Order: sequence, then structure tokens, then C-alpha cells
Amino acid sequence: MDCLERARSEWQRRRPTARSQFGAVIRPGQRPIVTFTVIGLCIAVYVLQLLSDTVTASLWYAPLQTSAWVFEPWRMLTSALVHSPSSAMHLLFNMFAIWFVGRAIEPALGRARYGALLLLSALGGSVAVLFLTPAMTPTLGASGAVFGLFGALFILMRATGAQTGGILTLIAINVVISFVIPGISWQGHFGGLVTGAICALLLSKVPRGRTGDAQRNARRRSLWQGLGLLGVAVLLIALTALGMQLVNPYA
Repeated sequence: MDCLERARSEWQRRRPTARSQFGAVIRPGQRPIVTFTVIGLCIAVYVLQLLSDTVTASLWYAPLQTSAWVFEPWRMLTSALVHSPSSAMHLLFNMFAIWFVGRAIEPALGRARYGALLLLSALGGSVAVLFLTPAMTPTLGASGAVFGLFGALFILMRATGAQTGGILTLIAINVVISFVIPGISWQGHFGGLVTGAICALLLSKVPRGRTGDAQRNARRRSLWQGLGLLGVAVLLIALTALGMQLVNPYA
């Protein structure tokens, strides 16, 4: 019996788990929990913004807030949760984009990878704002994360061999809007787009492994994917440290 149990345990350990092309465990009927959570957080914060102007002012981001004069680096991420209180369309567009694209990407990447993609895209957008925006110009909104999803979706679709004309058209339209409509931070859009594309490229290029142990292959692949995303985070933090030295409130 002991031998039988050991053999069964070994078989279960080696039995391949159904996974997506990018390493996520496939669970039929799985809900995009991270996507819904982010949307819920942004809506909740927007309600608080309508109740008090101090919420917006305490969460938005301007390059001055990561400088020798003011050091509040958390705003580089919290700014993605706040939207223009005077324009509900700002919130609605971003939430629709996250809902529309996130439902496709989250199951393919898995919750942890997808959550990291959103965070890093938001941070990447703020890093671009740090370098390319006047020191005292505030920015807010989840657009950096949204453009990160756009960039990631393009890379992931390319990796699967799918047609990318539609997503390229969507990106092009939004890039034009970023420059045509006043008050839109094209810098945040650019930073999020590049960061999301880089993250997706790293996630898609890690090989699946060749050994017969499927679980070991999956763990090894997840480790390398995690290290790749960590490398992006370190790079963004390093760029932030560099950008801090360049902020000039008198420019």
C-alpha cells in the first residue's frame, strides 16, 4: 500500500496542470478578481474625491513631490487611483478600458503577474512624468496603467500569433487623443505603454522548460518571470532616484 500511495503521489506531482501560454493556471469560470478590485478601488476613491477636495490633492502626483524639496514617492502609485472630479468621463473611460482589456489579460497571465503588470505600468507612467513634465504640474488618473495594458496586449497577441491590427489601431487613436486634447498627460501614457510592453515581453519570452516534471517547470518559469518583473521595478526605482536629482521647481 505504501508503494502504491507513493506512486500515486508521484503521478499527481508530475501530472501536468492546464496552463496558459504564459504560465497561468487555467480555471474554467475564473473571475478577473484583480481587474474588478482595481475598478472598485478607483470608484471608491472617486466618491471620496467628490466628498472632499483634499483627497485629490493628497493623492495626485507632480515631479516636485519626488525631489529634494518634497519626498512623497508613494504618490507615483496613488495618482493612478484618483481621477478628475470635474469629469466623470475621465473615470469612466479608464475603468471601461481596464474592464475590457483586463478581462482578457488577467486569465492569461494569472493574478500575480497581472497585478504586477498594472503596478509597474502605473509606476512607469509616473517615471515618464517625472522626466518630461514641469515640476509643479500635477497628474492623476489610471491612464498610465491603461496604456500599459494596451502595450502588454499587443505583445501577448503577437506571442500567440493573433492579429494585432485592432489593438494597434486602438493604441494609435489614443496616442492621437493624448496630443490633441488639452490637459491630457501624454507623458504618463507614453511611460505606461513602454513599461507594459516591456513587462509583457519578459513574461512571454521565458521558456516553458524541457524536463518531464511539469510542476517544476512551472515553478522555474514563474521564478524567472518574477525576476524579470523585479528587474523592471528596480530599473524604474533607479530612474526615479536619477530623476529626483533633476527636478527644478524654478524651471
